[in-house]
Amino acid sequence: MKKEYFTIGSLFLAGMILCFIAFIQCAALAPTKQLLITSMQPVVPENSELYSVSEDGALAYEEKGMKIVVKPMDDEKLNKMFPEISYKRDASTNPYTFGNWIDPELGYTPIRFTAFVVKVFNYTKPKINLDPRIAILQSGRGDKLYSYTRDQKEDADREIRSVEDVGSALNFESYYMKLRGSSGVERDRFEKRMGIVRQTLYVDGPVFKGDKKEGMLVFDPLDPGVKSIELVLKDFVFEFDATNWPKVKKDVVFKFSRELIKETAK
Repeated sequence: MKKEYFTIGSLFLAGMILCFIAFIQCAALAPTKQLLITSMQPVVPENSELYSVSEDGALAYEEKGMKIVVKPMDDEKLNKMFPEISYKRDASTNPYTFGNWIDPELGYTPIRFTAFVVKVFNYTKPKINLDPRIAILQSGRGDKLYSYTRDQKEDADREIRSVEDVGSALNFESYYMKLRGSSGVERDRFEKRMGIVRQTLYVDGPVFKGDKKEGMLVFDPLDPGVKSIELVLKDFVFEFDATNWPKVKKDVVFKFSRELIKETAK
């Protein structure tokens, strides 16, 4: 009996040692967890008094009677906007990020979108307007991205509909319907995401005298190699005529330098 007990104990101990060795080898092969941080710094055009930079990194364009403020948003800022839904790993429902879910193959959280908060202030003009559906994000190497709309109808109604330029399904409804499962939990996650999109995305519509408007402009993620970008608010309407037709409109451009930083997670 004593010899049999010794044999079983030895086998058990040997098995534990093998398991421990296997665990160490897997840990060594697993990618190091990293933080992927997007840093965007505003660039003020030379010899221009129309642009200014605020302490929080926002870039402002101001003419007589109105102002536009654009602030780039990295994933950390976007998650802090919705903290109650952004830190649940793969159950996070922040529509603009992957929350704090970490891709097991990459070892970090991928960037889901490129996002900006845009504020339009109308101090003295009768009416001004920004149509977010025709906003463009251009990179220094020639990439051209178009903004996301809330749903399929807004996507179909945008003025720019060239397949070569826009592509297809640049709206959150289509994006998340493709990812939605058939369970009740998946449908609930879809509705939570769309609810936030409807509340926070910038939508077309005039800003009247004494009023302001705020919302998100969202684009596909930029290539890691992109170092500079231009956010172009195309055909911003500064003045309407008596028939409510745009009388004065022009593109307003916001430039930013960009750096993608990888840091080892603590």
